[in-house]
Amino acid sequence: MKRGDKQCLALMDAGKWISSLFTSYFCPWFLPSRSATPPRTSTSVDVKSQPNDPVVKMKGTMTRGDLTLNWTHHDSDLPDFCFHTIQQEDVSQVSDFLLKYFFPEEPLGQSLKLDPNEEVRPWLPKMLEHEIREGLSIVVRRRSASGEESTSEDVGEVVAVCLNDVERTVSDAEDVNIFSFVTRDSQPNMWKITRVLDELVAEADLFNCYQIEALVSCQMLCVDPRFGGRGLAQKLIRLTEDLTRTMDYSLIISEATSEFSARAFLKAGFHCQKTLPYDTFAFDDGEQPFRQLASTSVHKTARLMVKYIK
Repeated sequence: MKRGDKQCLALMDAGKWISSLFTSYFCPWFLPSRSATPPRTSTSVDVKSQPNDPVVKMKGTMTRGDLTLNWTHHDSDLPDFCFHTIQQEDVSQVSDFLLKYFFPEEPLGQSLKLDPNEEVRPWLPKMLEHEIREGLSIVVRRRSASGEESTSEDVGEVVAVCLNDVERTVSDAEDVNIFSFVTRDSQPNMWKITRVLDELVAEADLFNCYQIEALVSCQMLCVDPRFGGRGLAQKLIRLTEDLTRTMDYSLIISEATSEFSARAFLKAGFHCQKTLPYDTFAFDDGEQPFRQLASTSVHKTARLMVKYIK
């Protein structure tokens, strides 16, 4: 879905931001793993699909094959974990994981004292079900004690999640995202956060800038703090790039609301295309909900992170 259609902003020099920081949780919005450990060399991606899979026409979008429906990945450098695209049976556990580790730690939510159970739980599963259709979101599970891939009888613990959506120039009535569910009356604090996310892309006409019809949006990147420092965040970003290429998209963006998440994307080769300082962000009525956040924490600005992979 298109959320901005104005003048394209010039890409900023990545070197200028090399000292910024990163955290993940929602749109990177956020990412809880704060590891500075460099990622290790990975094995190849295993796309388990038949060569003659039918091509599916997404309503109002370009065609694609369901190449990632049964996608799994095993990495010799991360032998304790199994990566796979999120499926219907994962929705409940992934929802609980994000409600426990992502939303309580995201800096904007913290500053507003957001209650995830009240303002997120009612709509999060519906959004996850939509991401399943796009086929680009990844869940990471611990492998079973035997070292084999978990089975339905021995489901591994969720330790990390990367939610990725597709935004398109063509309107899609069946498409949903956070903006589809959050209202000012029902989720007042969540609504304030969505205003920051919307403002980040409001002036950036990425579709015309890169001459594309669709882009991938990394919406939530979250790592269980107990498994931080193992390179899972960087691995998830790289696997997102692999899936993006598989689906024949060429641009990935992320809205990083924390210093730590910005660092992770810079490390992965993203550029900062736009910044939104928290100490000056204000609503039409003059309210500045994140001014205190900027003055009392390391989180000073939201950033639109962009990477062109072709």
